[in-house]
Amino acid sequence: MRRLSLSLFALFAVVVGGLPPVAVAAPRVAEPANPLGLAYDNASGVAPYGKPTGMVVTGRCNRYDPAFAAARAGGAEVLAYLAPTERPDAPVCAADTAFYGGDLSKTALWPYPSYGQRVNWPKTHMTDIRAGLAWSNHVVAYIENLMREDKVDGVYLDVVGARTWSKLADWDSWSKSEQQLWTAGNVDLVRRLDASRRAINPRFIIVNNNIWDYAAGTAAERYVDGISLEHHKPTSEYHRALAARPYGNAGHRRVIAIAMNAAEARQWAAVPGVTHVSSQATYGTPPAPPVPFHRLTDRNR
Repeated sequence: MRRLSLSLFALFAVVVGGLPPVAVAAPRVAEPANPLGLAYDNASGVAPYGKPTGMVVTGRCNRYDPAFAAARAGGAEVLAYLAPTERPDAPVCAADTAFYGGDLSKTALWPYPSYGQRVNWPKTHMTDIRAGLAWSNHVVAYIENLMREDKVDGVYLDVVGARTWSKLADWDSWSKSEQQLWTAGNVDLVRRLDASRRAINPRFIIVNNNIWDYAAGTAAERYVDGISLEHHKPTSEYHRALAARPYGNAGHRRVIAIAMNAAEARQWAAVPGVTHVSSQATYGTPPAPPVPFHRLTDRNR
């Protein structure tokens, strides 16, 4: 969630009792996790991740940098960063603007409590992600094109999940009906993407940078290959339990833990259910891989 902490989430669940407990179908045995690098600004640090079972996440503007293609040729999985639930207030780059339809002023914004009022991150506004409407349809079509294009292995969907967490969004101030619409829109988005990838490119990976463990959001866990746990302590029992959940059944489960440093990344790598770890406090370009590479057998090109 763009480095937004969920550290209070588990405490809220226990004290208030308003959230369902995490339930895991069966204990998951720890397996070696692999390195993940996030290269939002430039791809200068990507090359060391270009090995089988490595993973890198592009930024908004550099998806087609040759370094990502080279890493992919070396065996890494490349996920394209996208932020479907919010639109920048000013153009970031041509590639990013293209995702938002080519004209930022025409991207449909969240209509409640009044049109364009909701903000989750500075210098952005939340989009109208409601199920079946024009913006959601556009996102699905755009990602379907990535599936057909086959220049990336999947998508990393920032903020997409059961609810928002930032102080700016102030989720708890939303009406129940507004919350339900937003959650339902996010669930519907990944449901449709899952259906599309099964029809177009079953190898395509879907990871969201948020959680689904809230209200009706848990239904979405079956549609994604996993989630990203961003900057949580590897000792957090709540987040360890989230990491162990089964998620989708497309054959390539991917649960990411982004740590604040290499030592924490190595701790996360030993947590059952985690498949990839990053040591990055910031995401400009990745440092050296924090853990060795380990063979995976669930996905072949």
